[in-house]
Amino acid sequence: MNGLQIDTTTGDLLVAPSGALIAPADSFIAEFVIRSLRGDIKEHPLLGAEAPLMLAGTPDPFWPGNTKKMLQACGLPVSNLTLSPDGVVIIS
Repeated sequence: MNGLQIDTTTGDLLVAPSGALIAPADSFIAEFVIRSLRGDIKEHPLLGAEAPLMLAGTPDPFWPGNTKKMLQACGLPVSNLTLSPDGVVIIS
């Protein structure tokens, strides 16, 4: 999936000689889905893996499978998603 790109330091839209810069945005989409809460996206209220809610508690054993399905529904080619014991999400 492609999207408009911005400069992360200034927040300005990046432009190429022919117009706005469009580049792959798969990593942004994956991070957004993992960090968002259900209800954050008005058009898709059930989308959101709710990772911040697991920061102070026990991880849900079904979280990797549910998150993988959400990312695949967004068009990302995810074949494996695991959550390491120290809380690192590994997507392949």
